[in-house]
Amino acid sequence: MFKRNMRNSSGFTLIELVVIIVVLGILAAVAIPRLFDVTEEAEKAAVNAMISNLESAGSIYTAKQFVNSQPITAHNLFGDLSNIPSNYEGENDPVTVSNTPNGKWSWCATGNWLVYNPKSGITGGWTSGGEKFIKYQVQVVVDGSDTVGIKLTTTGCYTYSW
Repeated sequence: MFKRNMRNSSGFTLIELVVIIVVLGILAAVAIPRLFDVTEEAEKAAVNAMISNLESAGSIYTAKQFVNSQPITAHNLFGDLSNIPSNYEGENDPVTVSNTPNGKWSWCATGNWLVYNPKSGITGGWTSGGEKFIKYQVQVVVDGSDTVGIKLTTTGCYTYSW
């Protein structure tokens, strides 16, 4: 009774689909490298924020020790944080890739090191098992004969850059 005309049916032609796929491919080629840059920048910011938090915890620890007339010692500053971050793997001595995977922090009591295994590549740093780590040493600050605080430093042999 009713004859269906195929020419008037709605839909995309093969040429339109090919053009859409090409445009999506170009967008992906431009967007994916930028996404990796944003991810690396976010990791840098997270590491810097963690170091700032740990330095603040060290300052609070120092003040408490002064008030209580207690000695100031190099120790695991993660224990001084009010909230332990989920990417902290605890004390690991020695630190390896298996106990400190990418994106995780560990404490190594031998040498008083806070160690981070970055997700993105770094230049320099400390190498263990073929993996490059970022190491910050917790050091006591001495002024003359007085111990006055705690600082986090990277030593010359473990300096790094992103």
